[in-house]
Amino acid sequence: TRLKPIVLAVTVMERSIAEVAAMSISECAEFLGRLKLNARDKKIAERVLKEVNERLKFLVDVGLDYLSLNRAAGTLSGGEAQRIRLATQIGSGLVGVLYVL
Repeated sequence: TRLKPIVLAVTVMERSIAEVAAMSISECAEFLGRLKLNARDKKIAERVLKEVNERLKFLVDVGLDYLSLNRAAGTLSGGEAQRIRLATQIGSGLVGVLYVL
């Protein structure tokens, strides 16, 4: 991993950021769904978690739930890269857009 040891030392539910990134998208969504935060931490993380969960959902919706978050873009197939771009567009909130697939 390219992360510094001090970053890897931080854990959430006994998992480091590297361990979470090695999960598949569906596993990560499930992990975040089980996350229990106290009121203070919930207030701090609420917006970030909402955004992350929405992005994970878009990737699941386009059938990429098996990919891991730490997978390099260069290793994706053409179809996987195309579906990631589609998920990005879905998540952008555009309205009145027609996609020809």
